Amino acid sequence: MTFIESVKHHQKAVLFTTILLVAGGIALMLSMPVGLFPDITFPRIVVLVDNGEQPAERMMVEVTKPIEAVISAVPGTRLVRSITSRGSTEIDIFFNWGSNIMQTMDLLQGQLSNIRTTLPATAKISVQMMNVSVYPIEGYSLTSDTLSQIEMRDLALYTIRPALLQVPGVAQVEVTGGEQREFWVTVDPDRLLAHHLDIRQVNDAIQKTNMVASTALVENNHQLYLSLVNGLLKNTDEIASVTIASPNGIPVRVGDIATVTPAQQEQYIRTTAAGREAVLINVMKQPTGSTVAIGLAVQQRLASMKLPRGMRIANFYDQSGYINDSISSTRDSILIGIALAMLVLLAFLRSWRIALVLALVVPATVACTFICLNVIGETVNIMTLGGIAAAVGLIIDDSIVIIENIFTHFSLETTRLEHTGNKHFVFIRAARTSIQELFPAVLGSTASTIVIHIPLGFLGGLTGAFFRPLSITMVFALIISFIFSLSLSPLLASIFLREKDIEREIKKEEKPGPIFRAYKGAMDWLLRIRWIAIPISLGIFVVTYLIYTQVGSSFMPEMDEGAIVFDYTSPPGTSLNETNRMLKDVERIIFKIPEVASYSRRTGTQLGFFLTEPNTGDFLIKLKTKRSRSTDEVIDDLRAKVSRAQPALRIDFGQLLSDVIGDLENSPSPIEIKLFSDNIALRDSTAVEIKNAIEDIKGVADPFNGIVISGPSIVIKVDPIKSSFYGLTTTDVQDQLQTMMEGSVESNVQLPQKLVGIRVRFPHSYKTDLDSISNIILTAPNGVQVPLYAIASISITAGEPELDREGFRSYVAVTARLENRDLGSTMNDIKKRIARIHIPPGVQLEYGGVYQTQQESFQNLVMVALVALLLVALVLLIEFREFSVPASIILITLLSLLGVMAALWITGMTINISSLVGMIMIIGIVAENAIFILHYTKRPEFATKDLKEALIEGSRHRARPITMTTLAAILALLPLAVGFGQGAQMQQSLAIAVIGGFSISSILLFFLLPALYMLLHGKQKHL
Repeated sequence: MTFIESVKHHQKAVLFTTILLVAGGIALMLSMPVGLFPDITFPRIVVLVDNGEQPAERMMVEVTKPIEAVISAVPGTRLVRSITSRGSTEIDIFFNWGSNIMQTMDLLQGQLSNIRTTLPATAKISVQMMNVSVYPIEGYSLTSDTLSQIEMRDLALYTIRPALLQVPGVAQVEVTGGEQREFWVTVDPDRLLAHHLDIRQVNDAIQKTNMVASTALVENNHQLYLSLVNGLLKNTDEIASVTIASPNGIPVRVGDIATVTPAQQEQYIRTTAAGREAVLINVMKQPTGSTVAIGLAVQQRLASMKLPRGMRIANFYDQSGYINDSISSTRDSILIGIALAMLVLLAFLRSWRIALVLALVVPATVACTFICLNVIGETVNIMTLGGIAAAVGLIIDDSIVIIENIFTHFSLETTRLEHTGNKHFVFIRAARTSIQELFPAVLGSTASTIVIHIPLGFLGGLTGAFFRPLSITMVFALIISFIFSLSLSPLLASIFLREKDIEREIKKEEKPGPIFRAYKGAMDWLLRIRWIAIPISLGIFVVTYLIYTQVGSSFMPEMDEGAIVFDYTSPPGTSLNETNRMLKDVERIIFKIPEVASYSRRTGTQLGFFLTEPNTGDFLIKLKTKRSRSTDEVIDDLRAKVSRAQPALRIDFGQLLSDVIGDLENSPSPIEIKLFSDNIALRDSTAVEIKNAIEDIKGVADPFNGIVISGPSIVIKVDPIKSSFYGLTTTDVQDQLQTMMEGSVESNVQLPQKLVGIRVRFPHSYKTDLDSISNIILTAPNGVQVPLYAIASISITAGEPELDREGFRSYVAVTARLENRDLGSTMNDIKKRIARIHIPPGVQLEYGGVYQTQQESFQNLVMVALVALLLVALVLLIEFREFSVPASIILITLLSLLGVMAALWITGMTINISSLVGMIMIIGIVAENAIFILHYTKRPEFATKDLKEALIEGSRHRARPITMTTLAAILALLPLAVGFGQGAQMQQSLAIAVIGGFSISSILLFFLLPALYMLLHGKQKHL
């Protein structure tokens, strides 16, 4: 009993198993984590070091270089990049893709612990793996007309945050903004001097009083008691009653020399929403969590909470909604595409029964594909769904080939088995013969399509991380389709088809129409002068190249996310209040943009894991779903208005998800021109010249010379000779000044839900100008009081530049964004402009940013395409055992690029990683269809016929299936190509590339393949 006969014999079990698999696939698909992109582990770790307000040059020597030195010893380190500014260092370590980042992070922390004692004791080190979980998936703002900023922050921290952390999949809930409660002990300097006290004594007295500690365990009356000494302070009166000293037996209390009041901690950040001061809540997910499920659960949890009257909570960012819309749009595109493909088949076959067979096989294949994806831990995202959409046409093709060949053998089996009236038996016999005949061709066509995904599976970098799930999905779909085409399709056909359906199909084959007669005449002429295929091929290559020169290039397809990240920086040294004033004007501009749904603003902090200066921050702007302008058009409008209103602001616009990916890859700017040199002055002057040279190039937006200046400093230079006369050290001076000017928190008051700091400080007037600072009275260890100006000089220095290093080399990066132009064309103009600039000796220029990532990805994809061609050639050699077959098919594949380039040019798409993957897919598609044409010419009945006749007959036999599957595949991809719904842009250029290649390849297969094959086949005897 053959395989198909066994399937028919156990048809009930086969159908039942198929139903279970389909049901299981649907259930798993609905329960799988949903995300916009595949889960990607970026091979990057960030080390942040905060060391107060140390000068950048000292930070470089004491912190940055020692850490860089030990980082290079961590296995797999590819690149080290550092940013050193006043008091802070950010070191980005990039590792090879595929590295075990968890293990690498452990090794890195081990290296850092080895040198911890050599770093400044005050340095605070944070280490973070960089992945999408660092960035929020949901953002909410709290505003109120009745509650204070302290009350709103407390509500967010102690009510909302714990509730959201209970949501499955939530990793972190970050609360930003609001005010923090403190108790201020504002010391009167005159009273302090009158009592001959040091401000540090005030701190010590409060700290030693405000404590609770055990003394012993006491056993009494058969019970064990814990003995405690409790001096915890509870309110301002108790703080004021603390005794500092008792000279001559007279106690001096805090209230005698200071005023104790409830206050708010001084903030160096500002957060707003909709023009009001706000508390912002950002929700981060666990790496394996489902963004859509978490977003919905968070919304439900917030809706169920009873918030105080007057409290408003608004959503200013909703990644889950965008993802849900994108996934739904992609899913709908697939369903619409399948429906359109079914209509094409119905129109060609004119039998709803045959169309029904295919309509059942396609969803069964898709459902089983999701089972395989679930087993390997993949998620539902636009890449896996895109793989299914791209595979629909190939799934249909496999079943059509088998069923049509069964029709051909049905009449032969009917004649051979005239004694039996069991048509089902005849059909299964015909299926057996058909499968035996076509099995090598079906296997070869499936293998040729699958092998092109092998090199894609090994593709590294961000491109591989994105498109590997698409390739895996297609491989699963094609393997399952191959199995179903040999089993389920014939079985369903034997159940649903009637004899008249088969006879109608056979008659269509037996009576060639006028189209075939015209085709036969044209091919007779073409194959007689088959040498003409050479100039035709050369002409196609020339036209393809000319169109290629007119098509722009980019890295990833541009997506309209409906969310804008607007980064800004005010001039160095600008106060927080002045920056806030400038940004309120910007907020009024944003508020008047009709497409804006909501927004939030951060000043002194930013999204992600970065150190931020007080004059730096970002807006996160959420656009309305229904709007007349695209996100890029809104950005262009906003950029122009903000530049006119606040020219002093340095601004930078991007879309959130693409900005996040750029940050994770550490290439957030499309354009980055890196200048390396140890001559800082020469390097920076060259950077300014390049920035000025490129800013008027079409497509360049938000240009920046890369030179970041910290604010000016007040430098207090302690004279060691004068200070030693009073017994004061530089540390003593710094310690007293910090407490007097900024205040220090050495103790806390315990409230029901939190600890409130007790800050001891001088009045604010003592840090308003140089005179006030210079007249501060310090207390020496021997009690002698001395003014600061007597032992130190005070001066103001200009802001110092940020120190950037990459690969242990000092560099600065000139950056820019794109505006209404593709990356490739803009970079070509930039290179031409820079070629006219004299780059001084000692300054090395390199191109980085998204452009560098694009070039690396394109090179990798070209290598993948070459390997895919070689693998397809190997499959063809194994099946046909002659070089003329792979040579002719590969030529047709290359010629099909005409359709790809023409489709991209006509639609205004760019050559990007998505469209390049579409080109690679064309290799397998062309080979699949070509295999069936050439396989038909190898049938035994053509052994005695002329090769030309065999090629014409083979092309005729495959004409209708190829036409059907081409139209079906085109229509299946058409919704994605049109950009139906959100998120479709990621797959749009891929779909357009495949449609273009599919369309032109069908024509080339029918007309040029026979001619090329005959030319290459030469005088060989046709076997």
